[in-house]
Amino acid sequence: MNIVSGRIRLGLSAAAAAGAFLLAFVPVTAAHAASTIHFKATVSDSFTDTSCGFPITVNFQGNGVFTWFFDAQGNFQRQITEWNAVVADSANGITLTETDHWVEFTNSDMDVYKMTGLPIHIHDGGVVIRDAGYVLFNPDGSVAVIHGPHPQFEGDLGALCAAFS
Repeated sequence: MNIVSGRIRLGLSAAAAAGAFLLAFVPVTAAHAASTIHFKATVSDSFTDTSCGFPITVNFQGNGVFTWFFDAQGNFQRQITEWNAVVADSANGITLTETDHWVEFTNSDMDVYKMTGLPIHIHDGGVVIRDAGYVLFNPDGSVAVIHGPHPQFEGDLGALCAAFS
C-alpha cells in the first residue's frame, strides 16, 4: 500500500466507522429532517509503505470534523470531513515529519468522492514532497479529475525516496 492510498482508505474507514456508530446511537427522525449533524473523531494508525523499494513506517494521527447533511425526510445525503493529520514517516534511520490538511466530500451512496487541500506535505527543514489541490474519484476508485501538484499520488516518488537515503 502506498502512503496516499493508505490515507484515503484510512479516511474512508474512519468515516464509515464513525457513521455506523453515530447512526446506531442517534436515530434520524422527522425532528432531524433537513438538518446537519456535526461530530469529531480522532484516528490513529500505522502501516508500512513499500513504494520506494524499502519499508517506510508511517505513523498517522488524524483529527476529523464530520458534517452530515440530511434531506427533509431525514435521509442521509452527503458528508464533508475536514482532516488535520500529523504523521511520522520513518525509514533507514531517518524520520520525516508530515503535516496534512484536507477536506473529503462523499455522497449518500459513498460512490462519489473528492478530496481537496494538502493531503501530503512531508518536510524536513524544507519541503520534501507536497501533494495539493483537487482530486475527484470515480466510483471504482480511479481518478476522474486531478488539479494541482500531486507527485506522490501520481507515482513520482523520487524526492521522497531520496530523502530516506
